[in-house]
Amino acid sequence: MTSPGECNCDGPGLLALDQAVARAVALCRPVTDTDDAPLATAAGRISAAPLVAPEPMPRFDHAAMDGYALRGEDLGGSGPWPLPVTGLAAAGGAAPAANSGPHALRILTGAPVPAGLDRVVMQEDCTAGDGMVTIRRDPGPGANIRRAGEDARAGQILFPAGRRIDAVAVALAAIAGRPLLPVVRQIRVGVMTFGDELVAPGAPPGPAAIHDSNRPMLLAALARPDVAAADLGALPDDQAIITAAITDAAGRFDLIVSTGGASVGDRDHLKPAFLAAGGTIEGWRVAMKPGKPVMFGRIGGAVFLGLPGNPVAALLGLRLFGTAMIRRLQGRPAEPPPVMAAAGFTHGRRAGRTEFLPARLSCQPGRQPAVVTTGGSGAARLVPLVAATGFAVIPAAQDTVAPGDPVGWLPFADTDLSGDPS
Repeated sequence: MTSPGECNCDGPGLLALDQAVARAVALCRPVTDTDDAPLATAAGRISAAPLVAPEPMPRFDHAAMDGYALRGEDLGGSGPWPLPVTGLAAAGGAAPAANSGPHALRILTGAPVPAGLDRVVMQEDCTAGDGMVTIRRDPGPGANIRRAGEDARAGQILFPAGRRIDAVAVALAAIAGRPLLPVVRQIRVGVMTFGDELVAPGAPPGPAAIHDSNRPMLLAALARPDVAAADLGALPDDQAIITAAITDAAGRFDLIVSTGGASVGDRDHLKPAFLAAGGTIEGWRVAMKPGKPVMFGRIGGAVFLGLPGNPVAALLGLRLFGTAMIRRLQGRPAEPPPVMAAAGFTHGRRAGRTEFLPARLSCQPGRQPAVVTTGGSGAARLVPLVAATGFAVIPAAQDTVAPGDPVGWLPFADTDLSGDPS
């Protein structure tokens, strides 16, 4: 019998994917340090506090378009209505005082509407000349006036803590008069790879060497404003060297990510090296394809994520586990599960592990969007990822997929489509 969260299919003792991710996330302790980010550099950072409107938005009643401001009581009968023009109100200037008698005020977009005037007639419905304006159509009370506080009231939360700052958040902060935003400090991530066979891109590969694609790939995937990723190099298959590298990284990073060495081969030294460094392993071997030999745990103040050495499996593992762990370190809510969409492909397999296939969304006129694979599966095949924008997700219990069947859709990037602005 397996323990809760484990799966006997496709090998004994595999952790179910959702429970494995939950265990990995539970290891993460949210970072409490914050920075003050200028608006010019805040995009992509994570808000550390709610943004609260300090006053009503907008601050005062103002014209929504160019035209003439007036009182409805000055429009008697059926019209058209000739009125004297008594002044001009422009954006950035104080509103002229309203006259007591019938009149109209020439007003431009953004200008304050004087007290007592209750509508703005757009200039297309007016004829002006010789100090008079003729109103041809009455738009009704309140027309074309943006009222104070109609966008937000004073004290209203404009966006919560934990939101990724985007252009809208920057605009809200600016209109609220905030030149700086408190943000969670960058999550510090160290990336290392293991393998005697690895050489740097550009180096002579030799007869049995492989250019290290995983480390540049993972560093590129982590190149985000809210993350500070560091290259910790490629290490040989030597347990003592790996132990020393992990020990050093544990004191400098919030999250350590490695690739390779996490399986059960004679030269897979990650597990013993990690334990020798003082780490505790909380999970290893997950019911997912590709990427079964995922390992995660804690060492000192850092969390650790050991990914497989095959590049597609490494990228998928970072997307599933690394994204969730970084969100937790930032104090953010969990990402929503993959959305469901119709399959645009056929696939047969043995049930037991959640499977991920490189795919893209196909949108054709008059048809629902479909998930289409881009070249088959394979943990080491990078080329199918070129045309892909994410992964088709096949549930563990499903053994075949036919066109039209529901499958999950997981984009390469964390999209924050969670039903709230986080």
